[in-house]
Amino acid sequence: MKTIKHYNMDNLISQNCDFNIIYGERSNGKSYQLKHKRMILNYLKTGNRFVLLRRFKEEITAASIEQYFNDVDISGLTNGKYNTVKLYRQEIYLAFYDVNTFKTVRGEKIGYVTALSIEQNYAGGSFLDVSDIIFEEFMSRQGNGTTYLYDEPSKLMNLFCTVDRKRGFVKMWLLGNTITRVCPYLQDWDLQDIVMHQKQGTIEETWVTTGQFDDDGIEIKVKIAIEYCRETGGSSYVIGKHAKMLNQGEWQSDPQPRLPKSYKNYKVVYRMVFFYKGFKFLAEYLIDKETSEVCWFIRPKYTEIKEKTLVFSDVIKPSKYWQRDIYNPSIRNDRLKKFLYWFRENQIFYSTNLCGTEFKNAIDFEIRK
Repeated sequence: MKTIKHYNMDNLISQNCDFNIIYGERSNGKSYQLKHKRMILNYLKTGNRFVLLRRFKEEITAASIEQYFNDVDISGLTNGKYNTVKLYRQEIYLAFYDVNTFKTVRGEKIGYVTALSIEQNYAGGSFLDVSDIIFEEFMSRQGNGTTYLYDEPSKLMNLFCTVDRKRGFVKMWLLGNTITRVCPYLQDWDLQDIVMHQKQGTIEETWVTTGQFDDDGIEIKVKIAIEYCRETGGSSYVIGKHAKMLNQGEWQSDPQPRLPKSYKNYKVVYRMVFFYKGFKFLAEYLIDKETSEVCWFIRPKYTEIKEKTLVFSDVIKPSKYWQRDIYNPSIRNDRLKKFLYWFRENQIFYSTNLCGTEFKNAIDFEIRK
């Protein structure tokens, strides 16, 4: 039987970063560490409270929030004074449940819970007692991004401003499972290149500018730590196409069409680039050297985009080489339009399952059948 190595956040805490991103396999102890060390224990030591953040207000119910803390030894941490938590009017309290009377008595308030979808309701609130914001499941389970809020990173920053009030005191903790790297936070904070190349069991740090300067003219930056949790070594005992994500923390991917022959059997006729949500993909129009059949081959692109390369993107640029509509480009080139005619579902192949999954999650158009 394998020894399970549960996640420990002590190394991340020691980095003392302003924003902290933690992602990895499911059920590896990420949430437990935050609950134990940054919610309960931190309050007991310092008196500082926390904000537990969800995406939608429908996720916030007394039953779900109270059950969320069930794995924390509250009785041990409080020497038997409390043994559970209680949610009351969107505030979280330590509480004592009497097994004889079946009654729960609220004690000390330790935190708040709110939803990012209604962050504007708290714009005038005071949270000077808060030192931590914990955002659970910041990576949407639907990789196509349909469950993210509109301009979600800005909403999170608005909430952060409300809580921190320019103190530079509040720490942000974002927890997620390895669902998909097509995530608005990674794009908005320019973290995609780090996450694309990060290995399990590592912590990467970066500085992101706020665009502001202090009284001495020094640019103000935010320090961000990104931790890709190492594999626990245990199994979630799940099967199916997403088993590696659930069991080992690999990025979730779906089976995608692969080239029916070796790449060497094809001749490259044309190359172009897709650039969506910060992801770059190289698309090649190929002809089978033996049968003359045509297809498209897509793989990740890590190099810079050359000046006169045709790019289809959600980025607008005043250049004829940067286009929006792949099926109706404004370039007058009949040969190109002939190539693009074959950009159809049954003519497209991908270098890996992950590449195809991320391509489909990133693009903002529907591939024709």
